[in-house]
Amino acid sequence: MAEGRRVKRYADMLKRVVSEVLEFKLKDPNKGMITITRVKVSPDLRVATFYYTVLGDEKQRDKTRQVLERSKSFIRNEIKPFITSRWLPELRFFYDETMDYAERIDSLLKSIKNDADSEEE
Repeated sequence: MAEGRRVKRYADMLKRVVSEVLEFKLKDPNKGMITITRVKVSPDLRVATFYYTVLGDEKQRDKTRQVLERSKSFIRNEIKPFITSRWLPELRFFYDETMDYAERIDSLLKSIKNDADSEEE
């Protein structure tokens, strides 16, 4: 159980540090408004998977994805002082589609409600 807590603490630390790097140190104008939503770390702490959202449309998402892919080595160098494990983790970035999925379900529920209201009239 202690191993699970260690991985969780490590993931929380990575989320905080990478969020700060993205907000304050990454100067690419195409990055957009990025929010790290969650971080998963492998049990051996060698791979860190970041899920993010970005404000904007599909075009902005693509620009942000490209910026993150180009900036991986810069981000790794910036987090180096905060890493206490033997290895610097490999960084992987994925767009978090949870909010898009929730909005889609919400719109479907609203359309069902509107159909039911129109049938009552």
